[in-house]
Amino acid sequence: MISFLISVRQPFRFALLLFYVGCIVALSLLPPQDLPKVQLFRGADKAIHLTMYLIFSILSCWALKAEENRYAIWLIIPVTIGWGILMEFIQFEMRSGRSFSWYDVIANTTGVAVGIVIYVFASRNFRS
Repeated sequence: MISFLISVRQPFRFALLLFYVGCIVALSLLPPQDLPKVQLFRGADKAIHLTMYLIFSILSCWALKAEENRYAIWLIIPVTIGWGILMEFIQFEMRSGRSFSWYDVIANTTGVAVGIVIYVFASRNFRS
C-alpha cells in the first residue's frame, strides 16, 4: 500500500491536498447552525480537530514528498499549525456563531505533530 502511495504523481498529490484544505475551510467557517446536529461524546470537537490536522499534515508531507526531502517537514510544520491558527482567528472575526479557542489550536497542533511523526516513521520503515 505504501509503495502505491509513494508512486502517485505529485500533481495528483497537490490536488488532493488542496481539496482537503478546502474541506477544512468549509468545516471551520460554516456557521454552527449549518452543521449537522450530532450528539457525540464530551470532547469530540477536540478529537475532530486533532484528526483533521493529523490528516492535513500527512497529506502535506505526501504532497511535498517529505520522504525524499526531510527539509520539507520544517516547512510543513509551521504552515499547517499556522493554518489552524488562521482558521481560529477568521472564525473570531466572522462573528457567525463561531469563536476562537486556544483548545482548538492545541488540538490542531497536536494533530500536526502526531501526523508528522506517523509520516516520518512510516516512510522510514518503507525505505528500510
